[in-house]
Amino acid sequence: MIHGACMCWDMFRESVAALQDRFHIYVVAVPGHDPSTDEEFTSVEEISRQIEDELIGRGQGQIDLLYGLSMGGGFAIRILADDRLTVKDAVIDAGITPYELPYIATRLILLKDFLMTEWGRHSKKALALAFPPERYTQEGVDEMFRAMGHMTAKTIWRVFDSTDNYSMPETFPALQTNIRYWYGEQEKKARKLDIAYVRKHIPGVEFREIPGMEHGEYVLMRPEEFAEDLIRISFS
Repeated sequence: MIHGACMCWDMFRESVAALQDRFHIYVVAVPGHDPSTDEEFTSVEEISRQIEDELIGRGQGQIDLLYGLSMGGGFAIRILADDRLTVKDAVIDAGITPYELPYIATRLILLKDFLMTEWGRHSKKALALAFPPERYTQEGVDEMFRAMGHMTAKTIWRVFDSTDNYSMPETFPALQTNIRYWYGEQEKKARKLDIAYVRKHIPGVEFREIPGMEHGEYVLMRPEEFAEDLIRISFS
């Protein structure tokens, strides 16, 4: 399981608790997001390689299910593209894909995302505008604010620069993996370019629109339902 930007790995704890009787779970602590270390975020490519090396080094080169949320979905896409792990099923939850836009447009988007995140990092009220407490709970907003407080400006810049522009092979490898792309009904417009990229570049993906859900809401706020879906996918 790979978390999204501006989150900490332990925000998956309720979903992990709902899954742990059926899976041996590895939860990635993405560099730059873990309060227990001073690591900086580097790039999607480098961290994906580190995840692959770590799993292979632990004798886990074959995994049943790869799950990535948002930025973590970008990692999942890149890991699948690297084709170093044998993955039975993959769920890319609102995964971020590389922009296929002119360079100047990517710089303007990067600057906007950086400034908005810096604002949210220093203002809980601003963060609550993007993640309303009525959807994500006040505790959830507080946790995200604490996680963002640990992130440096360098990490935030690199997160958006790399997550929106990571490299991919010209042709996606032919995999036996069952790949699913999920997104919430309420974020469909925001995921338009990501959905289009996946349709264009990754063959055989099954798309699922989750009714009533916003970005990341399913795994964070509906852990029991989320877990039931992953168990059904993996054990069907």
